[in-house]
Formats: sequence, structure tokens, C-alpha cells
Amino acid sequence: MTQKLTILFDLDGTLVDTAPDLLTAHNHVMEKFGYDTKSLDQIKDLVGKGAAVMISRSIWGNVKKEFSRITDEKTRNEMVNEFINFYGKNIVVKSKLINGVYEFLKWAKSKNISMGVCTNKQEHLSVDLLKKMKIYDFFEYVAGRNTFEYCKPDPRHLTSTIE
Repeated sequence: MTQKLTILFDLDGTLVDTAPDLLTAHNHVMEKFGYDTKSLDQIKDLVGKGAAVMISRSIWGNVKKEFSRITDEKTRNEMVNEFINFYGKNIVVKSKLINGVYEFLKWAKSKNISMGVCTNKQEHLSVDLLKKMKIYDFFEYVAGRNTFEYCKPDPRHLTSTIE
């Protein structure tokens, strides 16, 4: 068996600084549903586990316990869907590549290093973002929150992406 070097990347904050566009989408949803908006510094502490978690963290700060406070499933789903729809339409307004990423990806590709993305952003949004940032073709595989029946921090998200 031949071993191939492989690098998996997270997406938000690792390859692309998406915080400004996530903030815009977050604040759009918060204003629409009557909640307080956040600053750029505050939003950076909320991202990482998907839209539903970010929204619930923003409102209550304790996801597992407090997100259930929205007993109206319809409202909860509307908030998450509004975020995803708005964000999807505004995914690269202010987002930019992290300094040095493009050069590193070119170098790794020239060395035949296999690369993939494993993120908790939905797969279709991840692919769209990577394409619009013009780095999609560097990656052999992109796994999002909804690619498998599990996602990070479950280690199977990483191992399945490598497989």
C-alpha cells in the first residue's frame, strides 16, 4: 500500500475569513426576529458548529440547554433557514482568503499532497464559497455538516473525509 500525504483543512477562519459575511447574515436574522445584533468580535466566538448552534449561542449562550426554549419548531426552523438563505446569497461580499493560503495550496498541489476540506458549514455552501474564492480545484473532497450523518467534533467526520 502506498501512503499519500493528506492535509484536511477547516474552512471558516482557516482558509477563508468568513466572519464579516457570517456577521451580516447573523444580524439580518436577529433583526428580523427581534433579537440583539452582535459585533464582529462577538460573532467570532459563536461560529464553528453550524447556523443553528450559532443562532442559539447568540440568543442564550448555552446551546444544548437553552435552544429548546424556542418551543415553536416552526420559528426555530425559520430562523435557521433565513440565516442559510441570506448567507448563501451573500457568501462572498466581505469574505477573503486568509493571508498565505493561496500560495500554500499551490505549493502543496505541486508536491502532490492530497487536500480536502472538513467543515461544519453545509456542504453546498462550502463548495460555493470555495468556488467563488477560486480555490475549489485544489481540493479532492469537501465534507460539510450534512455530508455524513455525523459532523465535527465526531472524529468520524475527519476519518470519513480522508477515506
